[in-house]
Amino acid sequence: MKTFIRTNFFKLLSLLFLSSVNPLATNVMAQCDESTVLTVPKNYLGDNFVGNGNFNAIIFGNLSAGGGDTEGRLAVAGDFYGPGSYSVGQAPGNRSAPANTDNLIVNGNFDNNQNWGMQGNFIYNTTNSTSDSRMPSHPVGTGVNTGGVTNRLLFKTLKTYYENLSTSLAGKTSNGSVTVTPWDYAEITLTGTDLNSNVFTLDLPDNKRFGMTINVPSGSTVLINVIDEKVNFSQGSMSGGDRAKILFNFPNATEVNVTGFTVEGQVLAPKASLVGKGGSINGQAIIGGNVTQTSQGFEFHNYCSSFPMPTFTPLPVTLTSFNVLKEGSQAVLNWATSVETNSDRFEIEHSANAKNWNLIGTVLSNGDSKVTSNYHYTHNNPVNGQNYYRLKMIDTDGTYAFSSIRNISVNAASAVMVYPNPVINEATISTQDHSTIKDIYLISASGKKIAVSADADKIDMSKVNAGIYVLQVNQLNGATSTTKIVKQ
Repeated sequence: MKTFIRTNFFKLLSLLFLSSVNPLATNVMAQCDESTVLTVPKNYLGDNFVGNGNFNAIIFGNLSAGGGDTEGRLAVAGDFYGPGSYSVGQAPGNRSAPANTDNLIVNGNFDNNQNWGMQGNFIYNTTNSTSDSRMPSHPVGTGVNTGGVTNRLLFKTLKTYYENLSTSLAGKTSNGSVTVTPWDYAEITLTGTDLNSNVFTLDLPDNKRFGMTINVPSGSTVLINVIDEKVNFSQGSMSGGDRAKILFNFPNATEVNVTGFTVEGQVLAPKASLVGKGGSINGQAIIGGNVTQTSQGFEFHNYCSSFPMPTFTPLPVTLTSFNVLKEGSQAVLNWATSVETNSDRFEIEHSANAKNWNLIGTVLSNGDSKVTSNYHYTHNNPVNGQNYYRLKMIDTDGTYAFSSIRNISVNAASAVMVYPNPVINEATISTQDHSTIKDIYLISASGKKIAVSADADKIDMSKVNAGIYVLQVNQLNGATSTTKIVKQ
């Protein structure tokens, strides 16, 4: 947590000191490489814009800042309400924003209760904070306040740009593995071997604290497509990987909560609101809804990204909606398109782990259309637990692209039973079809995995220490069933 001295004299003294030690200290960070994935393209920069399109945080709703800060450059499409202390563009070391560029943009109303410091230009539409004591102050020569200005960024079309970017990223095929321990504090491990780009699809544990470890080759990028609609980062930590090359994409999220968690990397959540209670995002952030930074001091930390803009295959259709609903024991997929050009068909793919995909059906498309077309498909046999679906949209020349992933949970009776339970020496595993089992593990309370033979329906527990274990049965189709077993 940072505390900034508010007087202009000390802010100017600090700025002069940094400049004498490192002449580039004031323009190293916030202008970062403008070719990275979340940078605002030049055609979305408004008239008289000063600087490039690299922002620390872009918020498309309103910002209520009860505490915390934005170390780099901040753009708010809606209103800014600042009941507490705040700062923009000021950070330790060389992470401060550059001077005299547009570093704080509020396209709506600015309503602030306290004077606080910032570096760079403040551009706003209207304000309730007419007194200088409630407007941001600047070290001499580093920026000015300018009112009555709208559309310094073209927010409306820019939001659509980021939504489309998120959908396109979500269509990238996963090439890394994800393991999650099933305990109250979950340990998530992402393992990738590609030297250039590693892609993961992640379904976060519900209402659980977790730690995340990223194991990838040095220098490779990491794209993490989190498919949840409600996302909670709470009282956990991250390790591994290079934050500059990590991108969290939330294509489906409508709510993101960060509580005492440091998110190491860039965040793209173009449809979500964000509530921050302590912790930080250590990288660029795109938030589609409202943001609340509570008095616990959540912060947007200004670390540069080096995650490049990926190349995408143009979609043969304009997909306007795609959702999956559970009806009894079935999964019903509905999607709609507004434009189709040389489109041939949709292949519906299903997975039990968001990595191994199987073709389960095909729906022919209209081919060429400029009106809304609605489609549906029913999956009669989803697996017990999580079910993931995506559309493979195929053109007449064979080129294709994937939609983002949707998921539902089917809570049927457990596919695995173990008896006797508690067990002393030997337990029996009962399943509907033992031939579909890939492997079986006993997982201890500490997370240690003990392999169990999948060829027999008996488990020798005589040499296992007393305690509570999770029996994990992995199916050949990627589905996983778990049940608790007690060793006496």
